[in-house]
Amino acid sequence: MALLSLIASPLCAQQADSYKTKPAGHEQNKKRAAELFEQNRKKYAGQTNILVRPGVVGDRKNRRVEVLVERTGVGQNAPCEFLVLDDSSDHAYEALLLSFAKPSEVHRTLEFIGTKPGEPFDPESLRFWAKGETFMIGIARSNEPPLRIEKLLLDHRSGKTLREDGFMFTGSKTLPVTENPAQKFYAADEYQPKAIVSLFNSTFTVLDVPYSAAKEAVYQNIIVNPKHELAEGSLLTLVIEAAAKDGTTRVKDLLLQVSAINTQTNKAATDTERLERLSFELKDAETVLNKKPGLISMIESLARLDRKKHDYYLQVRFAPNVELGQAQALAKILSSMDNERGVRIEPPDPGQLYYMSFTPDNELLDRETRMFHPWELSLAEKDGQVKGRLLLVESVWKKGSSISELEFSEFTVSNPQDLIKEFNSEAARAKKSEKRAKPAVIMVFAPPTLKHGQLMKFLEPVLPTHQTVYVYLNEPMPPIPAKKSTP
Repeated sequence: MALLSLIASPLCAQQADSYKTKPAGHEQNKKRAAELFEQNRKKYAGQTNILVRPGVVGDRKNRRVEVLVERTGVGQNAPCEFLVLDDSSDHAYEALLLSFAKPSEVHRTLEFIGTKPGEPFDPESLRFWAKGETFMIGIARSNEPPLRIEKLLLDHRSGKTLREDGFMFTGSKTLPVTENPAQKFYAADEYQPKAIVSLFNSTFTVLDVPYSAAKEAVYQNIIVNPKHELAEGSLLTLVIEAAAKDGTTRVKDLLLQVSAINTQTNKAATDTERLERLSFELKDAETVLNKKPGLISMIESLARLDRKKHDYYLQVRFAPNVELGQAQALAKILSSMDNERGVRIEPPDPGQLYYMSFTPDNELLDRETRMFHPWELSLAEKDGQVKGRLLLVESVWKKGSSISELEFSEFTVSNPQDLIKEFNSEAARAKKSEKRAKPAVIMVFAPPTLKHGQLMKFLEPVLPTHQTVYVYLNEPMPPIPAKKSTP
């Protein structure tokens, strides 16, 4: 393909300011990119298997995408957080390459060759695993296979180059246009750093690493490998190829349906006893994988999965009759499976709680030291009716005081309508007083025998805006401290 003619020598010495926004010769390279776009449009006119867009060419037959990039001014051994950014990015000082194709154009071309995007890492939506089909990325070389992009970077902690596991086509998150919420924009095109290939899990990138990688773990630890020098400003062809040449998919979705059997309410039980009263159905599409409904059979079925061929994503769905104590017992087991060598647990379906809701951080119970104050909701059940106490906790700075004080407002909530009423009242009050809205988090204190369906029914009106719920089963709501009397 025409972009291959742009390869520069990979063995040129690089002498540059590591923090330059754009590399030397950037404007000339930009002009050359525009010229090549016009040349490629003419060359491939009428070829339905070839898509030509500014800075990128897609070949559907060979499932291959080529992106025109230039080497930044980031020096050898310098920190690097991104492999590829849009050339209009303000973060070239922390990237290896700049692309003359916009993130959305790379996305569009990957779709053109026959791959649908997955889902980007998005903790706000309880998606803690990036999801997507795997692509191999390299720098094109004349008469040789592409140089794998992972070889161009080192983890200075181990002294080794990056794992050659490829990159996931997640696609960037899209967001509603402020002036017209019905329309959406491609966030990676607009939001800095305008990433195309990120080295840490990001909500706004086209391609992400296929493992869990926090920004803090990458920062200052991933550096440019001095063994493969690329001259600052050199024009290069980035080759993106599907890992599965035959069109098979690596992503495999599983569903774990959990229901209760022989439930005995109002009786203390161990975790083992709670798990014994659960029935499991592990499904791949419409096929049930576990031969027996017990926990052991379900775990054995997960252990037999072929992880060399597939990345497994597990949706956990609790039936309404599952007790919260049972959900908590299962959550402890799921937490040990939730990793790239096991299964990657998906965000919950609407009307479901994320499994980690049942294993909350007890540090949140200390109101004096926690960083924020969620809503606190204590629930109790009597004769099948669920009622609760709702607590609003605020940190207030009073005039003349050097430290903040906690103020408490308590409400009786007898049904879901009472709950949403208090949430809406507080939101309106915060808006009117121009105060920051409360975090979209709820701490729930409930008996272990309360059913998942009962809790969901009570929380139903507020779940669309408050997905993060922490469920405490063996801890009562901390008491409200008595007011100090003034001497």
